[in-house]
Amino acid sequence: MYDFNSISNRLLQADYNDHTGVVGKFVAFIKATPIIYDYVLDCGSCDWDMDKAFQEIRQSYGRSIFALGDTDEEEVYNVFAILDYVAEKGINVSLGIAASYTSSNNRQDRTKAFNDRVVMVLIRHIESYLTKVGIDMGIDEKITYSITVSNGQVNIASDNATITATNNVGVDLAQLDTLINNVRSAAVGITGEDAETLSDSLEVIEEQAKSDKPKKGFIKTAITGIKALKGTAEFAAAVAALVQFLQTIL
Repeated sequence: MYDFNSISNRLLQADYNDHTGVVGKFVAFIKATPIIYDYVLDCGSCDWDMDKAFQEIRQSYGRSIFALGDTDEEEVYNVFAILDYVAEKGINVSLGIAASYTSSNNRQDRTKAFNDRVVMVLIRHIESYLTKVGIDMGIDEKITYSITVSNGQVNIASDNATITATNNVGVDLAQLDTLINNVRSAAVGITGEDAETLSDSLEVIEEQAKSDKPKKGFIKTAITGIKALKGTAEFAAAVAALVQFLQTIL
């Protein structure tokens, strides 16, 4: 999750001159990471004529966009196929393709619009998938897991080690609630999917921190998700205070 978030953030923030190269690194990362690539492949395969699809978008002069699909699975394999083609052909989307995703003539704005409306779709699906795998695993860094995907079913096998959970004794629940509320109050300017990520992560932290047997790895994943969000200095301070408090559990 950490590595995927890192390469994803780099892609989303890439300069339009560097975007194509970073897309290539993003695609290569997915192909080299079995837990993610198996998920993408298991969703299905794109049957588009990519040369024709890209040409139609270019010749539409901003009137057409890619039809990503009606289901989550279709969105996953179609967007991945689009990015794979961009990487393979060395396409700079800001020069034509991304014009269909914004009225701006600024190439950086075009690149951002393409990222927001196409790339982000795939990123969110993969983030959701990895989070669900983490929940099923009850993430424990001391255990080696073997993960395979078949027909949408995630199969997880451990190395027969035992996951030891300890009672979460002594947690100041009132202070926890205060710190979580402080983060929510300071989340000024965090909207859309980032706001959903924040809300989901805080709910996970609250639920696990109050549990008699908290899944520490899941709390760590939620913390990583919150840290990746860009907010005000007050937001960063509130997050830091919450993370420091959670160290007593971790």
